[in-house]
Amino acid sequence: MPEMSMKPLRCGLALLLVLAGLAGCRIEERSAAEASASAAPAGSFENKAFDPKAQVEAMWSSKALPEIKARAGELMALRKAMAANLDAAGAAHGFRERGAGAPWNMAATLKGKIVSVDTESSAGKIGVDVDGDGRADAEVQIGPVMRGTSIRDGLSFISFTSYTNQIDFAQLANAFNKKAFETVLKGLPRDALMGKEVQLTGLFTTEDAAQMPVITPVEMRLGAPA
Repeated sequence: MPEMSMKPLRCGLALLLVLAGLAGCRIEERSAAEASASAAPAGSFENKAFDPKAQVEAMWSSKALPEIKARAGELMALRKAMAANLDAAGAAHGFRERGAGAPWNMAATLKGKIVSVDTESSAGKIGVDVDGDGRADAEVQIGPVMRGTSIRDGLSFISFTSYTNQIDFAQLANAFNKKAFETVLKGLPRDALMGKEVQLTGLFTTEDAAQMPVITPVEMRLGAPA
């Protein structure tokens, strides 16, 4: 009799152990789901109140263009000044928010002849001969993809410290590049650029006076073929 009475007890204990194991599995599954949810998605730092396009629109004509044009130096004279003393040329015709050793964002004007055209790449460029020797003295971005941050970083009234995070600051640079493309470059006759005269104002980023400037234009006019 005592031996028979122990069987229900053993069964009950076994059932409790199984149920406890199942409950443990469920808890573990919830924890895994919570851990997955706690991994921040890429857009979790997005500042929904920030509108980079609206900011650029508000400052493009009233602040950005006047400052760039006031600081711009003629390209060939600027390159000579850069070769003599890069920092002195930068202080006169450029801007950099960070201190010594950071690249300068130079403002320049140029007038010359288009001697090379790349429209095969989405980041299209033209080469412009300024001094008449038949070789390009500068490359000019014509998009539609516009690379770099020269416009944003060449403006003295824009500081990283005024923005919530690096994502907002990067979006501002992209908005400036898009504005330049939409207002200056979108209507270019891309199949008929070679040999034409071009006059422009723009910015390029440099830390080496010997580097070929790659200019992002903020104003640009085409003339007849030279």
